[in-house]
Amino acid sequence: MSTKAKTTGGKAPRSWLITGLLASLAIAYVAFIFAPAQASIGSLRGQLNERRQHILQAQNLVLPIHHAQTQLEATREVTRAWRDSAPDATELSENFARLTAEAKAAGVVLERFDPQAPAEMQVLAQHAVNVQFHGQFAAVFDFLRRIEELPATIWISQLRIGTDGEGTATLRGELNLTIFVDRTGSSDSSVRIDR
Repeated sequence: MSTKAKTTGGKAPRSWLITGLLASLAIAYVAFIFAPAQASIGSLRGQLNERRQHILQAQNLVLPIHHAQTQLEATREVTRAWRDSAPDATELSENFARLTAEAKAAGVVLERFDPQAPAEMQVLAQHAVNVQFHGQFAAVFDFLRRIEELPATIWISQLRIGTDGEGTATLRGELNLTIFVDRTGSSDSSVRIDR
């Protein structure tokens, strides 16, 4: 029996030793391999989520950016068309002459044709003109239609029409209009705009 006790007693310390060794290997694995790997995986997961958010935000910007590009191209096209048809400072007197010719062709008599000082801006200039006229209703209507059909960009800012008095068919009117002139091609403009 004493030999049995010695052999059983000798086995017990060996099993504790193996258990202790396995437990220390498990703790070392957790401490030096598993925990750092989990931390690295967590960091990578955070970076992945951040990149997903950037991708989602970028996808949400695709439509607004495309819409803005479309609007920009449409604006450039309108600007190009206006510059092609807008008079420059040298053609302003031709536009004044055309206004008086259109009044004569419509049958309207111009009483006063008073150009004002221009309002100069970077890219364009506004040349205001005050016109007083009289004529029959059909002639006045035709004159206004002819002004609107002129190739230059003209803005009618004010129009007053009234009769001469009771019993007369003649209308008297005052017209304030603005002719927009392109300054990008003039020599006094220091602004350069890419067309």
